[in-house]
Amino acid sequence: MNIQTADLCDDNRDRNIQVLSSKFKNYGGLKKFTGQIVTVKLDKSNWRLLEMLRDENGEGKIAVVDNSEEFYGVVGDKLMTFAKNNNWKAIILNGYVRDTDETKNINVGLLAIGTCPLRNFEETTSARDVELNFGGVTFNNGDYIYADNDGVIVTKTKLL
Repeated sequence: MNIQTADLCDDNRDRNIQVLSSKFKNYGGLKKFTGQIVTVKLDKSNWRLLEMLRDENGEGKIAVVDNSEEFYGVVGDKLMTFAKNNNWKAIILNGYVRDTDETKNINVGLLAIGTCPLRNFEETTSARDVELNFGGVTFNNGDYIYADNDGVIVTKTKLL
């Protein structure tokens, strides 16, 4: 699919299109992607996200994860491999990633605010299918994401 977010914004200017802050960088192998949102709210630990990516079919889905910018590497090569094996299109993380020499070679999008080699090993609580707000955008389950090198847009309705 040839996604061009600039054209989507121009062609759909009458719709409520949100644009994710440009502070998010892609550390994955897939640079253009689209899919439906599944939200996860973490508290430092990535256990719930690991289980979701490892155990659930993510065909056509994008995991949108809020870790409140906690300075821990939440996603690395292992979670990216789970995502690839279960057909997830991408992970967008309000937090940090690690193992980026490997993640850039895995054909899944991985957007985050930066890198951190440190991981949290404590099992903490998390919530799934909740509204998330970060990067100037409100994310809800079932919303749509379109991403390319120009940016990430979020809409309530399918544009393509």
